[in-house]
Amino acid sequence: MANSPIQLKHVFFGTGDLGLPCLQTLIDMGSKPRLVVTSPDKPAGRGLKLTHSPIKDLALHSSVPILQPENVNNPEVVDRIRHVEADLGIIIAYGQKIGSVLINIFPKGIINLHASLLPAYRGAAPINWAIINGEKETGLTVMQINEQIDAGKILNQLVVPIDPLERADELHDRLGQAGPTILLETIFQIQKGKLNPRPQDPARVSKAPKMSKDISPIDWSQPARKIAEWIRGLWPWPTATGVYESQDGRKVPVAFARAWAIKEDECGLSDRRPGLILADFSIVTGEGRLKILEIKPAGSKLMTWQDFMNGRRVKAGDRFVSA
Repeated sequence: MANSPIQLKHVFFGTGDLGLPCLQTLIDMGSKPRLVVTSPDKPAGRGLKLTHSPIKDLALHSSVPILQPENVNNPEVVDRIRHVEADLGIIIAYGQKIGSVLINIFPKGIINLHASLLPAYRGAAPINWAIINGEKETGLTVMQINEQIDAGKILNQLVVPIDPLERADELHDRLGQAGPTILLETIFQIQKGKLNPRPQDPARVSKAPKMSKDISPIDWSQPARKIAEWIRGLWPWPTATGVYESQDGRKVPVAFARAWAIKEDECGLSDRRPGLILADFSIVTGEGRLKILEIKPAGSKLMTWQDFMNGRRVKAGDRFVSA
């Protein structure tokens, strides 16, 4: 199928790197978009240097025309997109809501590749919340765009299992690599007129709101399983955070990247203070114990728990508290 020609002229809307494998595949197949629409350049880093999206980088490298509107629904922007006379719009992690006027300029409409099995996890952070909520699988959905967020009719879906220790960044990358398969399959179905769109079931809708720093601090009174999912779901941003406190008064802000829940052993614990570091260097929680695997001290690189213990001289009786 990948060697078949794509006959539909298309415009690609994207900002985040979830869409990079799809855009690269389209370009490699000789089906460059008529136009790439991506977010405006933004200041980033300590020097606030203007930085553009990874999608723009690829478009520049491949000599694809680029449009970076502040408001994609601005009438002048819509006219500019209409002018390229594309049949189909393709959206992957773009970041702006698309209005009806823009949708209707494409004879074949606009399709969106979303990183969940809709109607589950509608919203900005479906990958994060799937891990946080302990899902065993997630996937990709190609849907028709309408004026409601992530509520269009489903065209195609691909189920992807979530590995037990997988972080959000790792799952993100795996879903991105799986994207071209389901996207191309859907485009060829559109070309052949063989689509069977189906509405989403309102009873199965769940939300995946945008991540924020407000949710970073770990509540050590939660069960170890929930904390482990929280840690993996919040990496690499906004990260699950805490403060390491040694018995000799040292305090180190940290972010956690990977952890594993351990059930209580039969002998029980004499000291059940949440956050306490035990003799086996597991952490007391509200239910069960937590085994830290990867941790990042403030101002340092990501490291193993063993390296952190060696460098910080961690001892049983030290503890973690909320940031």
